Amino acid sequence: MNNKKRNEKFLGFSRMNSQKRGISAVVATVLIILITVAAITIVWAAIIPMINNQLDQGTLCLDAVSQLSIMDEGWTCVDTPANELSLQIKKGATTFDLADVQVLISSGGNVESVKLLDTYALADLPDANEEKVFTLNVTALLAAGTIDSVKIAPIVKVGNTQETCSVSSSKTLLEC
Repeated sequence: MNNKKRNEKFLGFSRMNSQKRGISAVVATVLIILITVAAITIVWAAIIPMINNQLDQGTLCLDAVSQLSIMDEGWTCVDTPANELSLQIKKGATTFDLADVQVLISSGGNVESVKLLDTYALADLPDANEEKVFTLNVTALLAAGTIDSVKIAPIVKVGNTQETCSVSSSKTLLEC
């Protein structure tokens, strides 16, 4: 045995062990690319539905706010002796899923919120290109002072949830 082989045996090496290699650079690169693609796919699957839901909500609220308004034709007024607020609401031609209407009534600096479906049925809400008059009992509000103005905010259905949109219309009230 020559000296080199003897030294290798003595140190615990063998020729076979010195020829072993790790994974090649090509295999390592392919594995890194696969792991990156898998990570992007997982993130994409989680983020895209969330973004789509937010876009749907924004679009529906934009349509609802632009299409729902309080009419200024005499039917929107407050009848103090009868403790009633009459509100004429018009829905435009664009179709959206109107789930309810939030009515914000301003009286003596305070704002009270009432939903139309607390008093009316869903079928009573206006359809496309329709105007309807709603009468609300405002006895408690009139006790606090005169009713100054009224605002409405559409509530739209987004998937399985309901979203309250921004105020779409407001009107200073006159006596009926």
